[in-house]
Amino acid sequence: MTTREFLTNIPMFENLSAEDLNLLTLLWHERTIRKSEVLFRKGDVGSSMFIVEDGAVEICVLSGEDQEDIRVSTINRGGFFGELALISGLPRTATARAIEDCRLLEMWREEFINFLSTRPIVAISMISEIGKRLQATNELVTSMASKNINEEMDEQMSVGDRLADRVADFVGSWKFVIYFLVGIGAWCLLNIVELLFRPFDPYPFVFLNFILALVASLQAPLIMMSQNRAQIKDRLRAEQDYEVNLKSELMLQQLHEKLDEIKAAPPRKRSVTKKKQPVK
Repeated sequence: MTTREFLTNIPMFENLSAEDLNLLTLLWHERTIRKSEVLFRKGDVGSSMFIVEDGAVEICVLSGEDQEDIRVSTINRGGFFGELALISGLPRTATARAIEDCRLLEMWREEFINFLSTRPIVAISMISEIGKRLQATNELVTSMASKNINEEMDEQMSVGDRLADRVADFVGSWKFVIYFLVGIGAWCLLNIVELLFRPFDPYPFVFLNFILALVASLQAPLIMMSQNRAQIKDRLRAEQDYEVNLKSELMLQQLHEKLDEIKAAPPRKRSVTKKKQPVK
């Protein structure tokens, strides 16, 4: 039988009183499933929620023309899933399969509804918690839709990171090449031709070689820092593109399923109304 510690880890039940939690613990039923056994499939009627007492369960969705399973989450010991089925009773939106031998705790929707009918305060508390979760989900979706990786990384950049990017941008431009060649030419000219003063770095330009070596040794790590940050940006963009493509693929799959259901539905007969003849 489940304990109050398990229930307090579930957002819908964490704010309930001790008396309500004690009554709620009586509604759970033990259930065991073997490795690779399917607990429920997408489209099945949602009639219960589960808590993983021991083992692990994967939540998968179908994707692609080959209808391959894509794991979206893994529920380990102490985790829970299917809680919205207690309220809505709508069909499951994913498939749950055991990764290893599991011992679960199951609560049936009918018993839970009867429990709520006698404890209206619990129902109000759960509705409030569900409302908070929906609001948090809306905020998360809004932030993900408007998320700009470049802007977020720019806000987190330090002064050294900005300096490294500016050095990399300047070194990789024609302006730097022109300035570099002009500077080297002027240096060599001043130290070869004796005009107003003696050469300060005569041939073979030992001091110039030292400066060039110092500049090269500083440029290399700064450019590598900028390249590493660019690789991080590319990886984040790839992850974001994958998430967007996966969501779009799932939405298109659901849309195709709905279109197939509409096509498979029998056509409705049109009711023909006869015009009444005017009475002469």
